[in-house]
Amino acid sequence: MVDWNKKFITEYRAARTAIGKSASFERSWQPLVVKLGKLMGADGFEASEEPALNDLRSSLTKGASQTRIAEEKGMLQAAAGWNDSDAGLIDQETRRRAASLKFLRHVYLQNKAGNRRVWVFSLPTNFTDWPSAYLDTHAPTVGHAKRCLAGQDEHFTDQQRRYLGNSTQQALAWCQKAGIVLASAASSSGSAAKHAESRAMVKRWFAEPGLADAALDNHIANLASGFKKIIGMLNKGRFVVTDWVPFRGTSDADEADFLASEAFTFRNGTEGMDVVYIESNFFTDDPGGVVHGQANWTRIIVHELSHLVCGTLDVKNGQDRYAWYGIGPHAGYPASDCVRNADNWAFFAADCGNALSDAERNHALKII
Repeated sequence: MVDWNKKFITEYRAARTAIGKSASFERSWQPLVVKLGKLMGADGFEASEEPALNDLRSSLTKGASQTRIAEEKGMLQAAAGWNDSDAGLIDQETRRRAASLKFLRHVYLQNKAGNRRVWVFSLPTNFTDWPSAYLDTHAPTVGHAKRCLAGQDEHFTDQQRRYLGNSTQQALAWCQKAGIVLASAASSSGSAAKHAESRAMVKRWFAEPGLADAALDNHIANLASGFKKIIGMLNKGRFVVTDWVPFRGTSDADEADFLASEAFTFRNGTEGMDVVYIESNFFTDDPGGVVHGQANWTRIIVHELSHLVCGTLDVKNGQDRYAWYGIGPHAGYPASDCVRNADNWAFFAADCGNALSDAERNHALKII
């Protein structure tokens, strides 16, 4: 059974609490820990304080007289828990300090231009739980802690981190273009031809034939409000992508289902932070899918953002309405379902962003 209490925010708060006790760290590390505390705001990471992460990564391998040391030694020295002997016990508070540094060492800010920012958390693959819980379980001694903290094989490669950053940037662009189309569809004050074209675009993805204009206007207003919320959230610069670390290596069937998904999030921002969990099939090129590569990764991000910010669903109508199955509006799959369905939002945004070929558009708009 999935323990939904193990959200990213719980680890963020645990790390923030430990970092907030800067006086508990080794004295020479305290100024940097104070900077790291400024990075960890109450509602998420502060982009203006991101240089502290680079300082952390470089400082972890600097020993006395600037000699290079192993990162795990640097973490334990900073946490006031280093011992040359592996046999010594390590108390929970020291483990929590070390875990907070391990957590932050694997946080990256992608896409620093303007407000187009996404934070990627890429914890090494040897961890099968968030750092604080993993060290509590697996690091009773200094030797155990050294082995845990030594892990360097990060979950996302450098290239995958760049793909995630690009997907978020492209998602913002798609959503901005969707907002422009919706504004044109709502107002007849401009070009009549553009107004008609925009309304036709909305109908393509959200309205069965014969839907009354008043109902369409209501849907346009709700869609416009939703995409505005997505744009606003992304522009805050606190959006986080990670995997759900406790699912790694699971033997639980329910957890394995989520692990095998592309991504998931919590509707209506109920986590308390803006987080999307990227899982094992995100980068898998499904031959049965509608779009592929970067376009598909961006489609997934918009899909999940619509869940996160707007409370959309994976509407079950026949079966879950993903584009490969068919999301073309019709009497059996009406507007009332389309406007609640995340993949309709994602493909509408992709269409507004001129990201679909005719074949891809026609595939998604199958009538089922």
